[in-house]
Parts: sequence; structure tokens; C-alpha cells
Amino acid sequence: MNFVNKQMEPAVQQIGSNTFYIYPFPAFVSANLSGEIIALLTPMIASIASVVGENKNEEKSIMDMEINEVAPHIVGAFSSLSGDKVERLLRKLLLANNIGVLPDGESDAKWLNEDICNMLFCGSTQDMFILAFYVIKVNYAGFFEKIENLPGSAKDILREKMETVFPNMAPLT
Repeated sequence: MNFVNKQMEPAVQQIGSNTFYIYPFPAFVSANLSGEIIALLTPMIASIASVVGENKNEEKSIMDMEINEVAPHIVGAFSSLSGDKVERLLRKLLLANNIGVLPDGESDAKWLNEDICNMLFCGSTQDMFILAFYVIKVNYAGFFEKIENLPGSAKDILREKMETVFPNMAPLT
């Protein structure tokens, strides 16, 4: 049997003048974070899915959207969380030793840590949210794709599925 170690294949993203190498989480880390990610993403996906649904003739998937199209939805999703929850989730997404960064002007990539985050994102917090979006995209792309392929209203389907999994979650608005 030949296994492909997906953890060894980073997605490369340019954010500002820095290059980030985003490695997928180990399976159990991803599963552990999935509840928080789903709670964060459900309203965002419903909102984005309605935009994608309006543009079906373009055959555009949620996964194909550019960050500038998704940014308002990301802000809306994070704004529904307390500051402590946002910080905790960003730490889990960005400081799990799964992101390498090649800062502008440097010749060697480094593992992203809190000190490097402070250097890169101080005064540019929006770039930290953009990086978090890409980390989610790398680790939960299958979730997005499965949602898109479901028949019927994405918002209704999401509400029904999420209320089954998370019965105490507030309904989508």
C-alpha cells in the first residue's frame, strides 16, 4: 500500500509581502477543532453560499472565491465571538506548528510562533484573519465542498444539520 502523507504538502499563500507555507493539521487535531470551526463557519458558509448560488452561471465554488469576496463574511463570523474566543481560536489555528513563513527580505523560512505573529501582524491584524481563513480552507475544504453539493437551500440544510449536531446552537440569521 502506498500512502501519501498529506501533512508534508503545504499550501503556499502570499499575504502582504510574506509567504506562508500552510501544512494540514494531523487528523485528530483537525477533528478536535472541527466543533469550533463549524460553529464559526456555519453562518459564514450560509452567507457565502447565497452569493455562490446567485452566480451559478459562473460555475464558481466557495473554494474558488477570492479573499476580498469572503472578507466581509469572515469579519461577520468573527464579530459574533467574544475577544477571548477569537484569540483562542486564532492561537489554535495559527500556532499549531503547521505554518512556515518566509518574511519579506529573509532567505530562510521560520515556523510561525507568537513572537513572529507579533512582528508580522502588529498593526495588520486583518492579515492574521486572512491567514486563518487560508488555514481553515486547507484543513476543511471537504466541508465546504460537501455543503455546496447538497440539494436545496444551503441555509436550510446547514441549519438542519447543525441543529442535529449542535442542538444548543442559536439558529442562523
